[in-house]
Amino acid sequence: MDAPLKIGFDLSLLMKSFHLEIDRKSTELQTWLSGTYELDNIQTLLLDQLYEEVEEDGGYWNEEELKIQFVGLIFRIANVSVRNRVKVFYERPLSALVNGYQLSVVSDCLVATPLPFNTPDAPYFFLQEFKKKRGEKKDPEAQMLTAMLIAQELNKDNKPLYGGYLIGHNWHFATLTDKKYAISRQYDATDKQDLLQIVFILRKLKDIILEN
Repeated sequence: MDAPLKIGFDLSLLMKSFHLEIDRKSTELQTWLSGTYELDNIQTLLLDQLYEEVEEDGGYWNEEELKIQFVGLIFRIANVSVRNRVKVFYERPLSALVNGYQLSVVSDCLVATPLPFNTPDAPYFFLQEFKKKRGEKKDPEAQMLTAMLIAQELNKDNKPLYGGYLIGHNWHFATLTDKKYAISRQYDATDKQDLLQIVFILRKLKDIILEN
């Protein structure tokens, strides 16, 4: 029996090897990005403080600072977690054999249904973090797409997968529905309106998960 093929974090190779198509009119992506909500007073205060920090230091945070001072707080402001239903996890390894290729990745952040003992099940969303710019390490978009392909294989439920990648203070969001891959515009967290919309997008993710 032939050994499984391995593929690295190369976006073009992933698209070709798994016969993916770019979807520029994805209804799943547009529905996800269009959520609007009201923040309470505490959430608004935290968002204002975060905005000031991103403006001053967002381009200079290392990966751990990015996670602790930015990602963790923005998920709390977005109020994503729901006890026994939706939970945010960090640094979780994922692997699966997909169409003859052995895929593996460490997801910097994922949102999933929780099992007992802080274990993720049925992942829905993946966020890959990065420091400053492409080329320094592995492409975060390719890492994100790898995680989505693995989840598609593990979940086997034909539901859309959601993802995002983060380079400094700049965010992109993506969906994978069957073989159709869609990616959003860039959201710049140093822009106050974009930062607010990032919060709304993450909160909309919770609603999508609960509806499913």
